[in-house]
Amino acid sequence: SFPLKWVNDDNNNTKEKNMKDSDISTPDTEKKHVHAVYDCIATQWHHTRGRKGVLWPGATVFLQELPKGSVVADVGCGDGKYFPAIYGAGSFVIGSDISLPLLETAVKAVKAGKQGGEEMIPESRRVDDRKAMLNARPAVAVADCMHVPLRNRSFDAAICIAVMHHLSTKARRIRCLTELARIVKLGGMINVQAWAIDQDAGSKRNFAATDVFVPFNAQPRYLDKVEGAGRRNSKSEASRGVAQMYSEAYQGAEYDERKGLVVFQRYCHLYRKGELEELADEVENVELMESGYESGNYFVILRVTS
Repeated sequence: SFPLKWVNDDNNNTKEKNMKDSDISTPDTEKKHVHAVYDCIATQWHHTRGRKGVLWPGATVFLQELPKGSVVADVGCGDGKYFPAIYGAGSFVIGSDISLPLLETAVKAVKAGKQGGEEMIPESRRVDDRKAMLNARPAVAVADCMHVPLRNRSFDAAICIAVMHHLSTKARRIRCLTELARIVKLGGMINVQAWAIDQDAGSKRNFAATDVFVPFNAQPRYLDKVEGAGRRNSKSEASRGVAQMYSEAYQGAEYDERKGLVVFQRYCHLYRKGELEELADEVENVELMESGYESGNYFVILRVTS
């Protein structure tokens, strides 16, 4: 099948002896309000965000400054929006994400762009003809960032963009950084970006706490079809709108009657200033090279030291 699915076998994994499984096992909050949500909204997420091709400038510069021929791990790659930037910098990428539907949009995006013409593809998602085959069939796998299915010291660099703010415990955040450090070579670089509690002036987002649920308004036309949603043969069905039927079909979703939308609640942990640096201090074999704030995100750039 494609993309590949990778499942960790905890019973045979000696790495887990130093950390209790309960410390990094996936909490229900993440299962219901991160994994399940992105599986449901993948098509609309790609249509409204990924297809626009908006890349964080700092992450793009990081990729452009890597030596040509670098092998990059994109952990939590989503719909692969950074893949063309990596190919364009002369590097190769292997991506992983917990959401199969999001990975599938990475492949569908190329096909849709070809069908719609070059003008349908945003500049940041275009690749030259020499990289077209790579872009059409990217190297991706379904995997959790707690158990990255990549070999020790096999990558020149790694990026983890907009992933850490969906991890709900400190142990899981440290584990994610530890996995990134494990797969990157000695002297290799890691770029991590996550949502900040401090937002830019004029931002539509204002957060009152570091752990919040952020609503995502889904249009039914982007969701998988629900049996009976297109027809109402009974009085009970006639009293329900299509969006309401979809909300009943997706666990944890709510129906917004006024807007006619299905509302999903995404769990997010908003980082305070210095928090990513504190987490990096917990990982023995990395040193902090740079940190800062960009477009509503905090970031750190780490170098693997041993």
